[in-house]
Amino acid sequence: MKRIALLFALVFGFHANAQNIALHAIGYGNANSRTGTLAEAHVNLINNGTTTNSYIVKRTQVGTTGLVDSNYFCWDLCYPTWVNQSQGTVDIAPGSVAYDFSGYAYVLDTAANGQDTIWYTFENVADSTDAITVPVLFVFSTTFGQNELPTPSAKIYPNPSSTGRVTVEFAASPAAVTVEVLDVLGKLQHVIDVPAFATQAVWVSEDAPTGVYLLRKRSGVQVENLGKVLIY
Repeated sequence: MKRIALLFALVFGFHANAQNIALHAIGYGNANSRTGTLAEAHVNLINNGTTTNSYIVKRTQVGTTGLVDSNYFCWDLCYPTWVNQSQGTVDIAPGSVAYDFSGYAYVLDTAANGQDTIWYTFENVADSTDAITVPVLFVFSTTFGQNELPTPSAKIYPNPSSTGRVTVEFAASPAAVTVEVLDVLGKLQHVIDVPAFATQAVWVSEDAPTGVYLLRKRSGVQVENLGKVLIY
């Protein structure tokens, strides 16, 4: 019997082949692999062209690390693991956004910590050059959700980030503090020294591998979670 792990699913980037279809928004959430629940990711697409176009979706690659066990996706209909292309299309009018796509995944090991990727290509049935490939990153951890609620006043931007710099804003402290950056395994990756009464810190993330990171503020033994950021 398969052991199912809940993944943290998100879309972390894309590659466009033409100008009409484009990524409009990405959705991701965090999850704990011990809970044994299905992971879900969403991709919203916009048609920047001047005519209504019909698009199919193809699952072009499943996994590179061997952690993804199975996957299905929904577009015009929902398709099981063994079907790699939608049988129908979704029409997107000029300037309109399609909210139709959702992708799902399982992993074998409920004690797993790691990540894997599934690639989807959205293609105009009348023009194969009008296409976009979106890699969907599934991140799963046994520690997600454990005392990780962010401080409501904290802000992290840009998020997701590919700029090499991430800014985090938070309430001022009367004494110097540090901002810690942890990976999905809970390992400390970077520490930023923050002077007293400062309200922001900048993490130079250009050398950080693709993935999800937890930012937290530490003052002595007191730790305040600031939130998560996706680096791609």
